[in-house]
Amino acid sequence: MWLPKLWVGAWAPFLAIVGGLGVLFGLVYRDWMAVWAGLLGMALAVRHIARVVAQHDNFAQAFGPDWEARIRLDLRARMPRNRYRLVQAKPPIVPGQRDVILGTRAEEGELLLCDIWEPSNDAPRTGLAVIYLHGSLWEALDKDFLTQPLFRRLAGQGHVIMDVAYSLTPEANLYDMMGDVKQAIAWMKTHSAEYGVDPSRIVLMGQSGGGHLALLAAYTPNHPAFQPEGMEADTSVRAAVSLYGVTDLVAFFHEYCRANPKQPEYSSQITDDLRPRVYDTTALDRFLTRTRVFPPYRHGNMPGGPLLLIYLLGGTLNETPETYRLGSPITHVGPQCPPTLQLFGDDDFAVDASHGRRLHETLCQAGVTSAYVEFPDTVHGF
Repeated sequence: MWLPKLWVGAWAPFLAIVGGLGVLFGLVYRDWMAVWAGLLGMALAVRHIARVVAQHDNFAQAFGPDWEARIRLDLRARMPRNRYRLVQAKPPIVPGQRDVILGTRAEEGELLLCDIWEPSNDAPRTGLAVIYLHGSLWEALDKDFLTQPLFRRLAGQGHVIMDVAYSLTPEANLYDMMGDVKQAIAWMKTHSAEYGVDPSRIVLMGQSGGGHLALLAAYTPNHPAFQPEGMEADTSVRAAVSLYGVTDLVAFFHEYCRANPKQPEYSSQITDDLRPRVYDTTALDRFLTRTRVFPPYRHGNMPGGPLLLIYLLGGTLNETPETYRLGSPITHVGPQCPPTLQLFGDDDFAVDASHGRRLHETLCQAGVTSAYVEFPDTVHGF
């Protein structure tokens, strides 16, 4: 039911309007069944909207009751004044650079590319840069996938946005992806003056698989296991933002096994029908490959095949337990971690909200500033 729930939540404002119209038509035609159905639909939609946008004190708990007053006045003026608007203001037009070369990706001969979005000339720069890592279980999609409205709003507030096309599994593993993220951090610090960025004010932000990478990179600055060979640049960041990102790969292995019973406990159990297959023969295949919506080696039931974590982490939990532990952001929590914001849906079907709750509690116990926002009646990809 996750897909209907996703769409119902996204279209709740319009469903409320449709329900109201149903009530009016029911009254006109004296169709009391239509009246009651319209009232019920409208009430459920309005209830969902009210619950999702309800005020919370998570930021006050993390940053103090005066957190809002500490935002620069010129920046506050460019931020939305209301928590909810039925019709969103059109995002500002901002300049962007496509396919900027950051270095070389894990795939041999492949360039590591990004898009960069900058504030327009009339928006004072904040000096803050956001390095964004897209989602889709570490194995699909690409930069600039349905994200321009968000990027344009953030750039309109004065921030610089870097949208990274990092390597994907099964061709790349976790260490390859982390090397890409570390390259992006080092590149932005090296080119900070060019974009008006303060190198000490770089934020990592990601969703789903990208949220996991953002947290892990933020919590492991200069870690020898994840730093590309020969890199001497400082890869520490100012903060991390994760939208429904995995925080504990050990727990996720068991959760993924329950959702995907074909996931092997040992590599010796892998049969040919479980392995990634090459789909690159039709025009559609070539389009999906070229756009990186799905890589050329795709799991049988993409997105998310039974060998996903095995390719990502070099084996099953029974075979490479240290990699699962090392690849879990919650493993690296300590006083050195930067401030963290997590956003989760309480009914997430892909990454259970317990991941966010446990990381938040662990960060608070370590004395790290942590804000955790959980949206009710909300699924993955909200």
